[in-house]
Amino acid sequence: MRSKTVKNALRGRRALALALLLLPAGFAPAGQALVLAPDPAVLKTLAEAKAKLQAGIDDWDFAVMKGARDLFRKCLVLEKKQNAFLWYYVGLADYSLATHALAGEDAAACDEAILDGQDHLQAAIEIDPEFGEAAALQGMLLGLELANHLERAFTLGRRIFQSFDRALELDGDNPRVLLLRGIYQTYLPEAFGGGPESALDYLDKAIALFETERISDPLRPSWGREEALLNAALAHKQMGRTARAVELLKKALVVNPNSGRVRGELAAIEK
Repeated sequence: MRSKTVKNALRGRRALALALLLLPAGFAPAGQALVLAPDPAVLKTLAEAKAKLQAGIDDWDFAVMKGARDLFRKCLVLEKKQNAFLWYYVGLADYSLATHALAGEDAAACDEAILDGQDHLQAAIEIDPEFGEAAALQGMLLGLELANHLERAFTLGRRIFQSFDRALELDGDNPRVLLLRGIYQTYLPEAFGGGPESALDYLDKAIALFETERISDPLRPSWGREEALLNAALAHKQMGRTARAVELLKKALVVNPNSGRVRGELAAIEK
């Protein structure tokens, strides 16, 4: 079921569109998504939510990830103005929850996270139609839905590529957009244009862009560097290039020494 917050936001979409037209100059969109200088309490809760989500991913703990999603939702309640980033972060937490549930073969939990994430990402895109990163994450959630419901391949396939194509069109130099497309390519069968070699076309570009990315605004997403190195390592491992895989995994550990997934993959190869 959709959260009460999402339902209220969807009811007020026309009012939001009018409000955006009447925003003073100081509240105009800055960069990719709408930035509205949130209250310090929102930024504090947002920082807590980001840290909690990272801890949940590091320890692969569903309950901790869910707690992070609750904190991201709290940001939406605290923030009286519509802000595309805050809606996006709930979708990001749902993406992690859906991935965890899919890996654990919990189809119901996976569907719940996918639906909630799609609702929140759609709200982010309606606030800011130029938010390419939200479109890419939407494509990944659709990909998880397809993995959970193979019988929907005919209807979901086109929507997935439309989301990614839109994201690349809007923000093709965003490393997270390239990372998400690369992850999807990894699991897409080679017969349909996917596979590890295809994935590396995107992941290598993402890694290079992460090397130079500098984000100081606490609202803006800054995750992904570790994930790009990890997924590139997995692609090389799949192709039998273990030395390169180990090299990338060691770099990922420098970025995040607490990553249980990276440590596990490295230990498995070195063993």
